[in-house]
Amino acid sequence: MNIRRIMLLGTLALLGACKEERLVLHFEQSVSSGWGLDSQYQQAILDGLENAGIDSSQATLSTRDNGNAVAVSFPKDALDQQRQANLTTYFDDLLKARAEAQQVRLRIKQQEPEVVKGDPFADTIRMLQAKANKMRPQFTSRIEYFDTPRLMYQEREAPGVRLYQSSPVHCQVTLGLEKPLPQIHYQLNAPGESGSVDMLNQFLATQSFRLPSSVSIGNSDLDQAVAKGHYRYKLISSPNARSNQADKLVFFFGELGLVEHRGGLTTTDLGKFESNCLKRVISTGRPFTFHYGNSLDRLVAVEYLFNG
Repeated sequence: MNIRRIMLLGTLALLGACKEERLVLHFEQSVSSGWGLDSQYQQAILDGLENAGIDSSQATLSTRDNGNAVAVSFPKDALDQQRQANLTTYFDDLLKARAEAQQVRLRIKQQEPEVVKGDPFADTIRMLQAKANKMRPQFTSRIEYFDTPRLMYQEREAPGVRLYQSSPVHCQVTLGLEKPLPQIHYQLNAPGESGSVDMLNQFLATQSFRLPSSVSIGNSDLDQAVAKGHYRYKLISSPNARSNQADKLVFFFGELGLVEHRGGLTTTDLGKFESNCLKRVISTGRPFTFHYGNSLDRLVAVEYLFNG
């Protein structure tokens, strides 16, 4: 049995010797799993080669640099000049898309207000449109960081009560901006201190008044994703931000289920919720796949080792 194993290893070594490293793919995080390449990354790389017009069955993949890079080897005659050009174009386009996805654009819509007859917020809409028409049409920033997807839920337990309660769990992601953008969400408050005014303010607190605008990250139009029901988003101001400036962008991915809690402590295993939250974020695609998941979007650099 040992002899057969030695012969097999020798055969594999001979096969490997017939191939040369032609690409080295560098990733944002380790792509190793156990003793070798993570299966999701392996499939993503092979699919990428096929998308570039390359026969992936001829490729051999091996990890290096503590799992942060993958060397791609081919038989010596597998990559002619056209296939080399195809590979270069494919991976350069991917890296370009990743670089562009660091830019955030806020476009202010300068137009006549669209007001439906009888709309109780008609005056508010006109006021926001007038404000928008006085602003310059575009503001830009860059992404400073992406937070880990978070679970949000609110206890509905009354003070002093030790009964089991349940609350809906929501999934959200926050990204920080290098340079603040103008605040586009407004909260109205009615002046005065009467009980009726307090009731009005409670009602207004449920309303979201947004400056006529759109936000994009790279080539990703956030409003299109909202229209498709992938998420909602909101520019918000941290405590350290200046007045009327937003330095964070929060994405809301909806409800995942109910979490049980008692006396401030959860009695539900949150692991499943965390996993489902991450899956929901990744499923929306770019720009989130540049920061989460195991795909070629996590690629940060490519070394081309073509001869001639």
